[in-house]
Amino acid sequence: MKRLSIILSFVCFWTFASHAQTNLFPNNGNVGVGTLSPSWKLDVRGGVSISGRNPISSVNGFGNALQLRHSNNAAIVYNPGEDTELMFGFHSNGNFYWGSKTDSYKMQLSKKGHLRVYNTMQVGSRHISGYALSVDGKIATREVMVTVSGWPDYVFLPGYRLQSLDELDRYIHRNRHLPGIPKAGEVEANGVELGELNKKLLEKMEEMTLYVIDLHKRIAELEEKIMNED
Repeated sequence: MKRLSIILSFVCFWTFASHAQTNLFPNNGNVGVGTLSPSWKLDVRGGVSISGRNPISSVNGFGNALQLRHSNNAAIVYNPGEDTELMFGFHSNGNFYWGSKTDSYKMQLSKKGHLRVYNTMQVGSRHISGYALSVDGKIATREVMVTVSGWPDYVFLPGYRLQSLDELDRYIHRNRHLPGIPKAGEVEANGVELGELNKKLLEKMEEMTLYVIDLHKRIAELEEKIMNED
């Protein structure tokens, strides 16, 4: 009996050793690691560590440690089928998608590098409510385009009421800022809307233009009067 046990052990060892490198698995059924009741083709109960690479390297020679192959799309899915489902998806069109079961796609990155965020984006530690993009820091850019409505061409319309210089002088002495321009404390606390501020600055510039034109007319009238008196 003892000799039979030794022989069987040797046979089992020889069978395992001779097939250890072949990685042969049954054509049907599931394979489990850390479980005797696998639910999927490969069911791993525990952490996974990948130290090798697949033969086909990736972009710029990056090691291909994990590959997803499908003719249309493939994804890494968290809690599939549950309300908490989340998905990192890769499509055959070259785009990358992030989404959830309840909200569909919320972020998309195209293969050409175009990033679309469907809600808000925050850069840095501070988020300002009500804005699609919040940046807690400096922004360096070549150009900024702000869309606004109500551009102040109304200053040059016939019915526009221009304050007299005396009224403007009293307002400035009383409030220490121009009419319609926010106070320093408000700007320091809340910042400024560039589009709205540019509108107000242009309004003041146009009003100043009207003051200059009016002064020019008054000076011309005085010069003419002086010349006639001579």
